[in-house]
Amino acid sequence: MTQVLERKYGKVKIKAYGGVDEVGGNCIVIEDEDRKIVFDNGIRFSVLRRFYGGRIEPLGLLELRAVGAIPPSEALKEASALYISHLHLDHTGLLSSTPPEVSIKVPSTRTLEKTLASWYGKSVSWLAYIPPDYAAKVDEVELNKEDENKVTAIPVSHSCFPAYSFLYTGSEATIFYSGDLRLEPLTTLSPRLDEALSDLGVDRVDVALLEGTNFNAEYTPITAPMFRDYLSLLLRQYDLVSISIDPLDLEALITLLDLSLLMGRNLVMGSDRLLWAIEEIERVRPEARNNLYVAEELETPTPLPHISLLQEVFKNPENYLLAIEPTGLLHIFRKLKIWGATPTLTGSVVVLLDPEPRESTKEVEEGALKTWLKSFAMQTLRVRLSGHYLPYQFNNLIEMLKPKDIIPLHTEETELMIKLFRKGFSK
Repeated sequence: MTQVLERKYGKVKIKAYGGVDEVGGNCIVIEDEDRKIVFDNGIRFSVLRRFYGGRIEPLGLLELRAVGAIPPSEALKEASALYISHLHLDHTGLLSSTPPEVSIKVPSTRTLEKTLASWYGKSVSWLAYIPPDYAAKVDEVELNKEDENKVTAIPVSHSCFPAYSFLYTGSEATIFYSGDLRLEPLTTLSPRLDEALSDLGVDRVDVALLEGTNFNAEYTPITAPMFRDYLSLLLRQYDLVSISIDPLDLEALITLLDLSLLMGRNLVMGSDRLLWAIEEIERVRPEARNNLYVAEELETPTPLPHISLLQEVFKNPENYLLAIEPTGLLHIFRKLKIWGATPTLTGSVVVLLDPEPRESTKEVEEGALKTWLKSFAMQTLRVRLSGHYLPYQFNNLIEMLKPKDIIPLHTEETELMIKLFRKGFSK
């Protein structure tokens, strides 16, 4: 049974149906007089892990609700709108479960269609419930502008593009919902939160619902400048450098493109799930088109020129940087084995960025992936580049928002965040 956290600020009531004392599964309901809105509708992967695995799969929406893996129907009942902060599954959830009368506000309808709807729409498992129903009302959020529900979408940096925080101007309280965010963007593609708030004239809020993913994280993430420096070092020292990224992380992909140009290499997109970003790249980096290729082995028509990994990239590895995601990488290597082509890639490296959300479904077992990489004599490195702010930046976030109260979300360190807030607030 889902435990609901409730807070009341005058006439404004906040209910959290997910994301409390856990990473992911965010679902925040705000009720204010005759208005009801919902921020995010996430899957609780911590619950999925406990009830399912291997051949044991969910039977459908009713069972997923019964075990608490997705929000209960009451969360969305009679809501005017569901606002999705970004398209990671621990925030987006199963959109087809949304009642038809509820308007779904997404960061980008085009990105939704080209990514989640395309990837999972024809699934034979419970993942088929991710795309919205054909009868659903789906609109894009209004950027930096208060809408009919008194909600303002604020663009932020995250390992998923586009991503938003939300500001709700209530009858007796102003609510800031962070979603997931970096305070230090990887590129200029996304603004800094402090600059976005300043542009909106927001200098304080009453309540801040703040994510705290990285508090007491198992691994310390590297910062954006550290990631760029480390990658530059690898490009100097290794032949072919392949980097496995979240397919929704456009900021990381743009960073790879910028560094490949700086280091005199061409960027090759080696996974189908990355191809949605071609249009975005051509919009923000049109000058890089001549240095951007798609792997011929994908056998996918694209507006970009194709290049053969086997006949060109693997024979001249020092000229290329390969952007991949684990499923696509494994698919390519398996094809090469079938074709009897096993090039030796000694002196090349694959960088595996930790997936986000880390609790997400594993479509490729890491052990199997490393076995395949080893068979091609490729070195494997793991890097934790987070899409979330780092703990030492928490005070900066509090200074930006100056909230009277906070509700920690997307974290297992709720009490620690509250204590840190009170310590800073008492100064």
